[in-house]
Amino acid sequence: MTSTFDFIRQTLIEKFEVDAELISHEATLETLGLDSLTMVELLFEVSEKYDIEIPTDKLDFTTLGEAIALIDEALQAKGS
Repeated sequence: MTSTFDFIRQTLIEKFEVDAELISHEATLETLGLDSLTMVELLFEVSEKYDIEIPTDKLDFTTLGEAIALIDEALQAKGS
């Protein structure tokens, strides 16, 4: 099974044309060259792939790692 980070990394590279060298858990939207709308699109992609809902009240994150933690939390909630 592909990790959440790996899926997001591939999506950022293929769909949003982000330079692979910029992608890390510590990367911010700004360092990735993304705006908040693009991040919403990315989270929609993740929601579709994993069939999860990400609460909109929790979309207050600053790093990619925080976004991944939010996604993993939603995945755990789905599995319980």
